[in-house]
Amino acid sequence: MERIAVYPGTFDPITFGHSDVIKTSAAIFDKVVVGLLRNPQKKPLFSEEERLIMIAETVAAAGLANVYVKCFTGLTVEFARQEKATVIIRGLRLVTEYEAELGISFNNRILDEEITSILVPSRQEHLHISSSAVREQISFNRFDKLAKYVPPNVLSHINKHYRSHLQ
Repeated sequence: MERIAVYPGTFDPITFGHSDVIKTSAAIFDKVVVGLLRNPQKKPLFSEEERLIMIAETVAAAGLANVYVKCFTGLTVEFARQEKATVIIRGLRLVTEYEAELGISFNNRILDEEITSILVPSRQEHLHISSSAVREQISFNRFDKLAKYVPPNVLSHINKHYRSHLQ
């Protein structure tokens, strides 16, 4: 039986931390579906299309042939069922996120007892990285350190989109 996992998120934008979680998941599972969540409560900095492209480029650059990218709306458990996944991957950065992620995993288990949540940390050097931190730096026009937060393809998108607007 094929082991399939979904890794949901808004990925606004995808970071080195996200990339670490995807690489780890790709090594464990036969197929990983990165699910770009369409969340009407969030106001993303990047369009859905831009985020899809950045994720797909990041996956391709890492040579992850068993990773696919799809958009979804609604509950992650329903997306997992649709993809025939038995596992939901949740990225974990800092210990302060553990409690919230554990609560999400408990709720997902109530919604579907056949789907297990797994918390996957990023590498230690990327634990401090968040999409929120990247967006904040962009909002203050602080582009000088972003190469430490996002893959080169994402930095290229950021520079093209935001630096050109500042000139």
